[in-house]
Amino acid sequence: MALQPTPRPPGPYFFLSYAHTPNEDPKANRWVAKLFKDLCDHVLEMTDLPDPSMAGFMDTGLLTGHLWHQRLAEALATCRVFVPLYSRRYFVSQNCGREWTAFVQRLNSQPRFDGRRPEAIIPALWTPMQAEALPLVARSIQFAHEGLGPRYRDEGFYGLTKLAVRRPSYQVATHALANRIVEVGESTRLEPIEPLDFPSLMSAFEDFDAAQALTLTVVVPDRDRLPTGRDPYFYGRLPEDWNPFRSEEHPRSLFSYALELATANGFRTEMGSLSDLRPDLLAGKQPSGPGVMIIDPWAVTDRVCRDALAAFDQAELPWVSVIIPWNRDDADTVSREAQLRSALQATLHRRWSDLSTESIDHHSQFRRAFPDALNRAGNQFLRKATPYPPKGNSPESSD
Repeated sequence: MALQPTPRPPGPYFFLSYAHTPNEDPKANRWVAKLFKDLCDHVLEMTDLPDPSMAGFMDTGLLTGHLWHQRLAEALATCRVFVPLYSRRYFVSQNCGREWTAFVQRLNSQPRFDGRRPEAIIPALWTPMQAEALPLVARSIQFAHEGLGPRYRDEGFYGLTKLAVRRPSYQVATHALANRIVEVGESTRLEPIEPLDFPSLMSAFEDFDAAQALTLTVVVPDRDRLPTGRDPYFYGRLPEDWNPFRSEEHPRSLFSYALELATANGFRTEMGSLSDLRPDLLAGKQPSGPGVMIIDPWAVTDRVCRDALAAFDQAELPWVSVIIPWNRDDADTVSREAQLRSALQATLHRRWSDLSTESIDHHSQFRRAFPDALNRAGNQFLRKATPYPPKGNSPESSD
């Protein structure tokens, strides 16, 4: 009697494909992990899976080398549904592109009776994406999913997970996505295949150009016009030389570090000028991309900077995020914090409620805050950036 092949153990119900955040913090991907857990909980309740571990697969990066590749390949060869989390970072990731390739090769090996391949890819937005910005392989796949709600469409799961006030929208979107995963999983039965050689696969996103324009503006008083007694130690010849956390451990300017973080997040960065953001210069212009403005609290002691910041505040540019770092080890700043904060609030009173000012008092906190600022700016740019019309012809809000 011929030996029967050993049946392959059942794979995960869905495979969550996402781009890792390049961060030294071991909890850097905790928001993706939260989404994954919530989706698994829903899928478990909506199905008759006997084991919670069978609900989903998420690459936690805990394995390395051959074992890691093997684990990915096995999950892709056995899962029912592939759920890619769309973001610019996702489409520049070689591993995410290989995961997509592996699953599509499996789909192509199992055509339906009508000759078409099964549809078992359910994209989800981690951050907002425009359809025309997607790589070719992703453009034909529906990703808007209106049932997940307007907040999800505008902000993606990242925006919904970060803010407690968005919790109801997050719950609606997560439940709706899980429901869609189960619908497709039950209606489209894929046969397992032998795991592919993952490292040898090509990325499916070779045509994707993720570099979106970003304007990075540093607002710092001229070193020659600092208030009497202000230590020039943190300043350089140019605004981009400023480093509020300057030390032997962190000698680089904040601009150069922000530039590195922006590049890692898929942006093509150019140096901005505060004078470029005056309302009269913006009239009739379509912004080319989002922006991030980093403000030295001492900028309000300089009349030129203060007037320009007030004009920026009047312009109401929600796609320009603002970060104000405070160095608690800087004795000058600590002693004048109350006055500086009061002056900043008076100058930026329209934007004050949504500024990142409270917790950025160390280099490591800036490292965590800057990607959040990028995401806020990018989300607002996709939602609200429209050409400035002549006075009296304001466009209707799209909200």
